[in-house]
Amino acid sequence: MTKKKHICFIVPDYPTHSDPVYTFVKQVVDAIAKMGYSCSVVAPQSLTKNVFKKKSARPLFWQDCIEAGIRVDVYQPRVLSFSNISLFGRNISASLAQKAVIRCFKQIKPRPDLLYAHFWHSGVTAGLISQKYQLPLFVATGESKIWVESLFPRQTIDKALAEISGVICASTKNRNESLELKLSTPDKMVVIPNAIDPEKFYKMERMLIRRKLGFKEDDFIVVFMGSFDQRKGIMRLSEAMKQVNPAKVIYIGSGELIPTGDEILFIGRLPHDQIVNYLNAADVFVLPTLAEGCSNAILEAMACGLPIISSDQGFNDDILTPEDSIRIDCMDVNAIAKAINKLKNDAQLRSKMSESALTHSQLFHINNRASRIMNFIENVIDEKKEV
Repeated sequence: MTKKKHICFIVPDYPTHSDPVYTFVKQVVDAIAKMGYSCSVVAPQSLTKNVFKKKSARPLFWQDCIEAGIRVDVYQPRVLSFSNISLFGRNISASLAQKAVIRCFKQIKPRPDLLYAHFWHSGVTAGLISQKYQLPLFVATGESKIWVESLFPRQTIDKALAEISGVICASTKNRNESLELKLSTPDKMVVIPNAIDPEKFYKMERMLIRRKLGFKEDDFIVVFMGSFDQRKGIMRLSEAMKQVNPAKVIYIGSGELIPTGDEILFIGRLPHDQIVNYLNAADVFVLPTLAEGCSNAILEAMACGLPIISSDQGFNDDILTPEDSIRIDCMDVNAIAKAINKLKNDAQLRSKMSESALTHSQLFHINNRASRIMNFIENVIDEKKEV
């Protein structure tokens, strides 16, 4: 029996139960670990952010218990970070994090067989490690906008990525943007959209969950999930809700822009395991976002059987169809309101789109995604061995 490979994931951050950041990264790591691969994670932690957010520093090393007998080794070197300060075209925070990751990698025993970097800026760091230790390098790109050129000089990027083995793109949009920036070539790329864990996001009985949460059974409820900022469009939705009456809204997330109004049933962050309840309490999911890689929030809402109202831009092309979504110009508040009213006033259409969302979401199972990723990686490595 062939021994499973040891994979080192180099990522910007990693979640804990009390600090659910980058949960989509952990989702991929968990699924691959369950396939029998030995997994290590290097995720630098910002001491500066810990101080300002009054969070305790995490251990430099800890183990994430996935399930009985399966653990992921997590290395979190501490670094200082500064606000977008650059020197000679190199972001100081990114440079400090890069050095910390490279030093930390030396501690990992036994040495990994391959590197998997999440986002292109992590890929630059992983590329330097890859070349030093002669390890295959794979980069996952799912950024709403690829910003690697704002962190490192172009010469550094080209050198680090010169021997990249493969690129996993969360959307066709990510693939095209990566090609436009000349970060890799088409023959090394595959599009594998993000995915959901059906054990965490699934359809529940709406009236039962509304009673549990104390919501009225006959209210029409809209739900939003994402950061409270201009890009995600929370204030555009808030303005649109004034044109949908009567209706209620749930805002899941946090940020600087805070909507107000009597229509708000809930606003704020939730533990990750509670989000499924609030999604299932709603009638429709609305995300008037201007830019995404591949929205996990949309996929999670679909898995709960919610019709989707979101952007008509290309980043949604790989995950939404006319049968489960209404796609609109997300800068147009009237268009957002019109789409919400259309679903509010047509229960039959909502039901039809809900069923379609549930069926379509089954294509985005995390185990399927993990299998596709690892098949791609294994095939690339096998092909290189034959050359």
